[in-house]
Amino acid sequence: MRDFIKYFVKYPVSANVIMILIIIFGSMSLFNLRKTFFPERSAKIIFVNSVLPGASPLEIEQMVTLKIEDNIDGITGIKKITSKSLENTSTIIVEIENDVNNQLVVQDIKNAIDRINSFPDDMESPSISLMEDLNPAISFAINGDVSLSQLKKTAEEIEDDLKAMKGISKVRISGYPSEEIEISVRENDIKKFELSFQDINNAINSENIDITGGTIRSKDENFKIRSNNKKYTANEISEIVIKKVNERIIKIKDIATVQRIWQDIPNRKFYNNIPGVVINVFNTNSEDITIVATKARSYLENFNKINKNIKADIIVDNSVIIEQRIALLTKNGVIGFVLVLLVLTLFLHPSLAGWVAVAIPISFSGMFILASLYGVTLNVISLFGMIIVIGILVDDGIIIGENIYQRFEKGEDRINAAINGTLEVLPAVTSAILTTIVAFSLFFMLEGILGDFFPEMGFVVIGTLIFSLIEGIIILPTHIAHSKALRGVEPHYRLKKIINKTTETLDIIKNKFYAPLLRFTLKNPLTVILIFVCSLIITVSAMSAGLIKSTVFPNIEGESILVNLKFEPGSSEEKSIKWINYVENKILEVNNKISDEFNNGNSLIRAIEKTYGNNQAADQWTLSTAQSSEKSYLNVLLIPSEERSIGTSEITKYFKEAVGEIPGAESLSFDIESPFGRPISIALYSQNNSELLSAVKILKDYMISLNMMKNIESSDQKGLKELKLRLKNKAYQMNLSTAQILSQVRNGFYGFESQRLQIGTDEVKIWIRYDNRDRNSIYDLENMRIKIMGNNYLVGDLVDIKIERDLLSIDHLDGKRSVQIDADLLNPKIDNPITIASNLEDFINSNIKTIYPSIKHSVEGQIRSQAETGNSLTFSGPIVLILMLTIVLFTFRSILQTFAVFVLIPFGFIGVGWGHFIHDFQLSMFSYFGMIALIGILVNDSLVFISKFNKNLKDGLKFEDALTATGMSRFRPIILTSITTIVGLAPLIFEKQLQAQFLIPMAIAIAYGLVLATLLTLVFLPAFLKVINKIRYTKEWIFTGKSLNSELREPAIKEMEYEKIK
Repeated sequence: MRDFIKYFVKYPVSANVIMILIIIFGSMSLFNLRKTFFPERSAKIIFVNSVLPGASPLEIEQMVTLKIEDNIDGITGIKKITSKSLENTSTIIVEIENDVNNQLVVQDIKNAIDRINSFPDDMESPSISLMEDLNPAISFAINGDVSLSQLKKTAEEIEDDLKAMKGISKVRISGYPSEEIEISVRENDIKKFELSFQDINNAINSENIDITGGTIRSKDENFKIRSNNKKYTANEISEIVIKKVNERIIKIKDIATVQRIWQDIPNRKFYNNIPGVVINVFNTNSEDITIVATKARSYLENFNKINKNIKADIIVDNSVIIEQRIALLTKNGVIGFVLVLLVLTLFLHPSLAGWVAVAIPISFSGMFILASLYGVTLNVISLFGMIIVIGILVDDGIIIGENIYQRFEKGEDRINAAINGTLEVLPAVTSAILTTIVAFSLFFMLEGILGDFFPEMGFVVIGTLIFSLIEGIIILPTHIAHSKALRGVEPHYRLKKIINKTTETLDIIKNKFYAPLLRFTLKNPLTVILIFVCSLIITVSAMSAGLIKSTVFPNIEGESILVNLKFEPGSSEEKSIKWINYVENKILEVNNKISDEFNNGNSLIRAIEKTYGNNQAADQWTLSTAQSSEKSYLNVLLIPSEERSIGTSEITKYFKEAVGEIPGAESLSFDIESPFGRPISIALYSQNNSELLSAVKILKDYMISLNMMKNIESSDQKGLKELKLRLKNKAYQMNLSTAQILSQVRNGFYGFESQRLQIGTDEVKIWIRYDNRDRNSIYDLENMRIKIMGNNYLVGDLVDIKIERDLLSIDHLDGKRSVQIDADLLNPKIDNPITIASNLEDFINSNIKTIYPSIKHSVEGQIRSQAETGNSLTFSGPIVLILMLTIVLFTFRSILQTFAVFVLIPFGFIGVGWGHFIHDFQLSMFSYFGMIALIGILVNDSLVFISKFNKNLKDGLKFEDALTATGMSRFRPIILTSITTIVGLAPLIFEKQLQAQFLIPMAIAIAYGLVLATLLTLVFLPAFLKVINKIRYTKEWIFTGKSLNSELREPAIKEMEYEKIK
């Protein structure tokens, strides 16, 4: 290794060529990296959708869902099966294991469903699809003073235009229901001509066709015989002849009104109270989110220029989030780089500081090369990794650079100082980098949703560290050896004066404060260790008591508020519209007030997106639910958080107070947008439906009584009131069946599909049913005439009618009926969802399962994901720890010294915990990621410290003198490492942007952890090494009866004997 380093130091052009090549290829790779919002991942969700028109949730469950679930259960590779049986539709969601071929599982599911031969005849074939991984790139609304049909037409034209652009393939439109051609039959007219629904259907299917009749082959030419009789408009269909009655030709228009209408499903969008249509543009795994969004924005700018009646407004642009995070990383990276340069310049030579800081761009350039080869993208997770690794890069550079400079100060020539200085710390630095690489390899073994996302963070850190090691061995020693610092070129006299002053200050701190502290430590090692142990106990106690708060994912307030208003099922659409408009007006009124008070009169609201009916998700991850007239939503879009002095939570409180209670509302919630979903989610399941519903009520009541949760909702929502029909004795006496009567009732009141027409890109169904005026009351049902065996009967004479309320949907979890109860935290900055979920589990086990033994439960959502991650850590964690111990053990060849390195790690939590307390942040998953980076720096410093201590012993120093000399010599590089890293992270810790809120917990963990890491390395580690020496004395005395002096007990002295062997 000496000759290898010597070659590059002697011939610096070689190191410069390598550096330039890394930077050039790294820059090229960076520009080729695609940007996505989240890392790309293979699809793990399979949807099985089935449609049975007119069926209730119970019928769907029994006739469709259970059959499919039973047949696909047991297929290899399936992890979890959930389902939702709704009116007319069944949706089954199959989650598959990480390590299986998803296409094989899809094929196995298709084969299993194909074997089912007992589906109802009128059920459509189940569709089986692998959910493609789509990331929302940009969503926008088009609105204007035009008809809904015109908005739809314009939206479809925009969709076609966007899809025609290279790099855009996925566009979805929402904001209007599907269209259909409705044949509204007038009951009196159909009776008058003694016609039936089937007569109308037969006429359409026999007349509304295109058919080929063969070919005429004459001498001169051939002719195709064809009837092009397909009719596509309501007027044309109304002219179809049904039959001839008493010399009169009866057409459809004689007994029905035919018109092309919107389906009777509430689904309308408004943008700033103007009718609109929402268009969502996605990027696939092969598309760049920035390119997709940029092209869409450019198109919209041009669209707004050339269109006067319709305009487009951007709702959400996720590419901006990526760009903001890149800008944030760049800004804080540049500020951190400048501050690192400044700090190093103040304590070392300017040129030395420059070459140490250059390690950051070189290492990142190398990582970009690897990222482009392995398909890693620039996304929010990989950018996290770049933030994390900066502190470790600076640490390695300072250790090598300062050690070279220290040897030069002691009189070595610059070439030997560079070679020997590098070789002296290289084993420890290499070992530290390898242990950090092994630690971050843990990210590749995670399960759960974190296992989908965070391997890219591990890749970024590992790739950067590999190139930092190359830079530290080849490039950094070469540049320092030929730098002005080692060639005797003094900096400007004013700068030199400042450097001398800061160096003198650091020496005063070292000699007047640290030296006495180190002497006290070596005299009273147990006292010092006890102080740290007590501090750790206090920290853990503060966390247990809730003083230092923790959670699964950090409480990060978004920049939108979702208002959900729901009335009792069956409530009219007019009622929902009236009250959601009231809520919107109240919000706008209070916005004017608080904008004047907190934002200098500038509106806090950017826009409001309003939805009548179901709020269609902008992504594919949210399951569709039954369309309901009782639901309505507001998506209140706020201005960016850095542009206002009031938080989203406070704004939400003002809105909620202004709106107050809504008469008759079943629920009214104000939810702040969260990227991590709902924190509390418990699923209860059982085959006994009555016990299940009773258990759900008990659990919900208990959750309410805790007064720690809000927006408590369960999936067992009651549906519309239903008219239950039961045959009277008269019907049985006539030998009639329920099917005979209900089939005709269904034709009249629900209708049936006669044909499907492809009109442009729309598939339009032709529905036949009674005119709405003949089916808008129970009276109409009772007086409906049905024809059986040539006779007409009133429905009311044949059936009893009873009003009941049934379920809106029936959910299953792994084949069993389940109800999921979700809730938000009332005080997310105070309460820990894990603690609350544990409390709920205890209640279920002790209070519910004792009453209802059939009940089982599972924790879902955020906590389930964390549990899956935790379970994977129980297997992979020990493996990673053993590998890290092995690497350090090979470095020191001493079990106790290896133990000394790792015993420091838990004490770093002291700084992490109290740092979060000071900044009023909760310990979260991101804090623990910061701790992994902190471990890298802590292990790095402790490895170099112990290596230097062992060398001092080999050089002949006494044990305490060796410890003292090590502490004094390592004081400057350790202090510089801590100061530069902390100063580099400081801008991020105090950043106000929303995007920084994800990164701040990591920055706090590293910065405040480093404060403790400095004390641990300079104070705790010497004390612990002293205690270890005493342990060795006891061991030698017990096993050999010898009383060796302090030096002879150390492994560094013992192995000198073996080093003489050639």
